[in-house]
Amino acid sequence: MLQGLAASGLGQATGFTDIPWVWSQFAERLHVHVWPGTFNVRLVDATMQTAWEVLREQPGIPIEPASGACAARCFPVVVNERIRGAIVLPHIEGYPPDQIEIVAAESIRADLGLLDGDPVTIRVINDE
Repeated sequence: MLQGLAASGLGQATGFTDIPWVWSQFAERLHVHVWPGTFNVRLVDATMQTAWEVLREQPGIPIEPASGACAARCFPVVVNERIRGAIVLPHIEGYPPDQIEIVAAESIRADLGLLDGDPVTIRVINDE
């Protein structure tokens, strides 16, 4: 279980989630037809950051790029015990260690009525 605060992102994930090979892999591997973009959560508590570091070391579900694109690993989750989705951990240099990005089939922010700074609970699930 991870807890953090809803946060605005840079607006770059919409382009990533709309790439055909990315969309296809989310559908095949995570069984999610993703809503464009991601929902961002910042982990402000040291205990939660440590828990996230432990999870980041797990293999997760790979999202494998077409040539030259960004790879990622995913972890199935439920947000606020209501919306099923997946954490997307991109393999990029300098990715913020306190940031979590989540994809889902719907707009998490809109459907849960979340504003920046609102508390968010993320329960990691095992889909095996």
